[in-house]
Amino acid sequence: MNQDIQQKLFDEIQSVLDDGKSLNYSSVMTLPYLDAVLSETLRKYPPALALAREASEDYYIKEYDITVEKHNDVVIPVYAIHHDPEYYPDPERYDPERFMPENRHKLVPYTYLPFGGGPRNCIGMRFALAEAKLGIANLIKSFRIVRTAKTPEKLRLTKSLFLLKTEPIHIGFERRK
Repeated sequence: MNQDIQQKLFDEIQSVLDDGKSLNYSSVMTLPYLDAVLSETLRKYPPALALAREASEDYYIKEYDITVEKHNDVVIPVYAIHHDPEYYPDPERYDPERFMPENRHKLVPYTYLPFGGGPRNCIGMRFALAEAKLGIANLIKSFRIVRTAKTPEKLRLTKSLFLLKTEPIHIGFERRK
């Protein structure tokens, strides 16, 4: 259950609390490792597997000699892009370090799309990220997430429009001292 990652995240969260601050919107938005953990989670498990956009005009793609005609849908395979080793080396490995500030320059533009991209990305993105960061920070502040006897070795998901679990996900929580 990535205990080393949980510990590093706990230490970052604890540094905010040690400074006498509380966990609130302002404080969690300043935590780079929390942002990296959430970003890597959304890379591995994007909310939607694909995005569709309608062409607003005819568009010629010279390198493929194809014209996308106005009103045709173009589907962007988010899950496939997020798991392409060309963009994310060892894509099945959970590695928040990819999203740390010192490594962000290595990301190819428009290869990280959990909320879409460009001017028509998800309107709820900022709210969703803030809620997730507050939830994760409060959880990790108080608990370690651990395996149970029923925790599967590998998470099995359906791949339809959204990622859905194929069986219950059993995890345990140990209160931090």
